[in-house]
Amino acid sequence: MLLIVSGVLGAFGFVLLAGSLSGILQAIVPEAQRMGFALRLSLFNQAGIAIGTGAAGLAIDRLGSPMSALLFALVALACLPMLKMITSHSGNVQSSQRLSLIPASRQALSYLLNNPNSLSAAVTVGLAFAVIQITNLLLPGFVTRSLSGDSGLFGLLETTAAVAGMLALAVVGIASIAERLRNLTPTILIAAGASLILFSLATSPAVAVVLYCVAGMLWNVARAAANGHLLTVVDTTMIGRVQAFTTLLTSGFGLAIYLLPIMVPGASEATLYMVCGFAIAVCVGGLSLWSKAQERR
Repeated sequence: MLLIVSGVLGAFGFVLLAGSLSGILQAIVPEAQRMGFALRLSLFNQAGIAIGTGAAGLAIDRLGSPMSALLFALVALACLPMLKMITSHSGNVQSSQRLSLIPASRQALSYLLNNPNSLSAAVTVGLAFAVIQITNLLLPGFVTRSLSGDSGLFGLLETTAAVAGMLALAVVGIASIAERLRNLTPTILIAAGASLILFSLATSPAVAVVLYCVAGMLWNVARAAANGHLLTVVDTTMIGRVQAFTTLLTSGFGLAIYLLPIMVPGASEATLYMVCGFAIAVCVGGLSLWSKAQERR
């Protein structure tokens, strides 16, 4: 029960933190630079995940789980002064009114429904994270059943995808390239969905590693580009609430995805990869067409 409660509180805290930090980011970074800055920030996020995961694994191995949890809690608390340094630069952004969770979510939904570009960007962020969730859920079973591999192959796939994703983010973080990606987020996300389909057809470990590297680049760039695009189309005073609502939307996608093996127990991981990749490509394509049609009105 304690683990469940802590998990819920951690997810709730992430929603609030993501929204507030996105609002601060949009406030202190000029609009013309937000896309590139968001992509570069994603690079550091990816590096932090890689380093943090490795450090956590090493700490658990050497110190044990309870001591490791305490150690990383202290590290998190030590980061609070840095957050205060960041928030000190955002004094010019004040919400028109303070609302509790439900009214704030209702206001964010109303704002999105009245702003098609913002709604499209928010759903795109959710779909970009859905690709990552699908991959993480199905990869262990896919490695075992389709590739006849073990934990060594699983680790190799994850490592190569993470490294390839970091390199891709480093390249697209260049200002001139980042600006070109502003209107290419749907195309990149469709390509990411297509990469799931191609990966589902792999039967050779070597081919799977190559495809997974390409997929890792597309997933990371699509996620970063979607987040950056959201920052550029949402009003500064609403970005925190919209970001928090978008995180809830992403969690909804995740809930449906994690129930897939239960809802279709007879389907193989390869089949689920193919179906999900096709569904994401169709959803993004339809969303892009809808957004363009709304702009013409």
